[in-house]
Amino acid sequence: MGKEITNSSEDTGEPTRFLAERTRRRDFVVLGLIVLGILGVLFISGTLDVSEVFTAFLIFCFAGLAFYLSTEPDARGYQGEPVKAAGTVAPDSAKSGPATRPGAFREELLSVISAYPEPALLTGFDGRIVASNELAADVFRLPRHGIGLGSSIIRRPDVLAELEKISKGLMPDPLEIEVTGTPDQYFRVSLQPLTLMGETMVLIALDELTELRRAEKARADFLANASHELRTPLTSLAGFIETMRGPAKDDPESWDRFLEIMYGQTERMRRLIHDLLSLSRIELNEHLRPNQKVDLALVVAEGVEALVPVARDKGLELELIQSAETAPIYAVRDEMVQVIQNLIDNALKYSPDGTAVRVEVSAGLDLEQARTFAGRRWPNAARISIVQSRPDPKARFAVFRVSDEGQGIDREHLPRLGERFYRVDEGRDRSVGGTGLGLAIVKHIVARHRGGLMVESEMGRGSAFGIWLPLTSQSSSVPEPVPRDEDKTLPSPD
Repeated sequence: MGKEITNSSEDTGEPTRFLAERTRRRDFVVLGLIVLGILGVLFISGTLDVSEVFTAFLIFCFAGLAFYLSTEPDARGYQGEPVKAAGTVAPDSAKSGPATRPGAFREELLSVISAYPEPALLTGFDGRIVASNELAADVFRLPRHGIGLGSSIIRRPDVLAELEKISKGLMPDPLEIEVTGTPDQYFRVSLQPLTLMGETMVLIALDELTELRRAEKARADFLANASHELRTPLTSLAGFIETMRGPAKDDPESWDRFLEIMYGQTERMRRLIHDLLSLSRIELNEHLRPNQKVDLALVVAEGVEALVPVARDKGLELELIQSAETAPIYAVRDEMVQVIQNLIDNALKYSPDGTAVRVEVSAGLDLEQARTFAGRRWPNAARISIVQSRPDPKARFAVFRVSDEGQGIDREHLPRLGERFYRVDEGRDRSVGGTGLGLAIVKHIVARHRGGLMVESEMGRGSAFGIWLPLTSQSSSVPEPVPRDEDKTLPSPD
């Protein structure tokens, strides 16, 4: 009398899955009859002929069969709520479902976000992170916990403003953001509200526009810089040609002097165009981190050996001091050769006769040791970081430093080193053949390699430029780039 009666699949002997399958077959048969009836009406009315009716029905049959075979019956209605007599209590297993397993659901959600090939994250309307992939964590400077980032929040006012619009039922405006660093990155931001587990969230997906924006900027900068810097030598050439065709037409002695000056101006334009093209190419690829394995110690040794004759001709001593036999890094070899040659060549240009230029290489240093080796050696010198990076705390670095015994660089000039065409001494730089782009090229190459660049200088003692680059053993974890010119620390004694 008091026995509990439940109409479950175990009591009736008829499997729940079979009930769902039988219902699904009935639905397909009914749908087929409806389609056949519609086609019959169209045939009777003369809209379709026999071949068209037959073809349409075959298409429906094949499509229905394909759908039928590729899906499974939905038995949730039979499993979740078993039919029971009055006073019957449903088993606990019937109450389980996605809503009672939020942890598993969030894990599945994270796996989907992580598989997305571009930066993506889920947030609330207040910008609090629900889940994100590693690419988005890099862009928004988030901890890479993935799941349950309840304490992390987006801090960009432009993105938060769009989230507020969505919370009010408004459509978000098209948004592009710039992520500052070395190099800068540009993204198109798409925001889409959605409901998951009964909660309304916002899916934020980022589409990278860095390469496109860099190409546009490189073209604009090249045209602006080329037109500005080429104006002076072109004006000079035009003046000499006019003089040789006019007042000096019958003065062969003046022609030799004019031709020598014109040749010098032509060489200056050639060097300028070469450096501009090189800088534009480097900036265009600055966001692509190199993946070739290069021995920095070997490249430095080869660079010093190639410039020893130049130093000897100028009456200078070029000395190489190596405290590491090898310094493996991920780099573009040609670009590292360019960095080494530019820094050594600058030291040779601005060193007085009879002095020495020292080139030093070390490896296996932590970040603090690397910065000290590169640019914290002279107690009373002014110094500044032109490029720096946020590496893995456990990273080790290779360091390259070039120091001279010239007159040094005034403290006031240090913050502008690395700017295009900036010259500490305009007249002297032009007299030694400088284009004002060498240090800018070095800065962008170091930034592309996710390294650091520091300069220290003391009037009457000389100047020193040092770079540090992560060793290959630490290059698997990409350091987060930091610097821009406006982020430099003010030059001051250590």
